[in-house]
Amino acid sequence: MSKALLERMIIEETKNLSLEALKEILDFIQFIKTKKFKSFTEKYYEHGVNNNLTELNQMSLIHLEEEFTNYKETYPHEY
Repeated sequence: MSKALLERMIIEETKNLSLEALKEILDFIQFIKTKKFKSFTEKYYEHGVNNNLTELNQMSLIHLEEEFTNYKETYPHEY
């Protein structure tokens, strides 16, 4: 069954429903959208945080390596 056909069937089935029934259907549709969006954002957030931490660790290592390259020559310690 195609999406377009399913959408038409849903519209047809809702034509003679009461206002209260239509409100329930709308509530259910919004629930489904929220549930799918929440699932997507949770996966994205978890993936994004892990990627950001990995990038931060890599950037920190690069910074430290650059910072301490030739450290003894750059910052000689006199006694």
